[in-house]
Amino acid sequence: MKMHRDILIIEDDEDDREILKEIFRDLGYKNNLVFFSDSTQVVEYLRRPDIHPFIIISDINMPKLGGFELRDTILNEEILMDKDIPYIFISNAQDEKSIKEANKLHIQGFIQKGDDYARYKEKIKNLVDYWRENINTFKSKKTS
Repeated sequence: MKMHRDILIIEDDEDDREILKEIFRDLGYKNNLVFFSDSTQVVEYLRRPDIHPFIIISDINMPKLGGFELRDTILNEEILMDKDIPYIFISNAQDEKSIKEANKLHIQGFIQKGDDYARYKEKIKNLVDYWRENINTFKSKKTS
């Protein structure tokens, strides 16, 4: 079942990766977490025919290839777009320009990182639970 597939997390900051590892460990989801500190490696990974992640959680501000550029690449490459993977941004930025840009890229969520661990954990839980419950409904509406 898709809800137990890998969760891809693209985050260049080591401290933020550790926080996300801790959050997912605390939440107890059975999904394997696949971390990328270099966003340029994600496209090649996703091109593999055996790779079908549950969701992608991506930072926006990263060196080499930012989150917006990565999402745009996925949307413009048919083999990647056809995998139909929910794409969620996590970022410290919550400015109107970033949110508008994210929405233009047809994302399925935008979470602000925070200093409040309990609140950040709650946001991640809500996100994963939403997709676990609605992934099949979302897909069937897209194909209708």
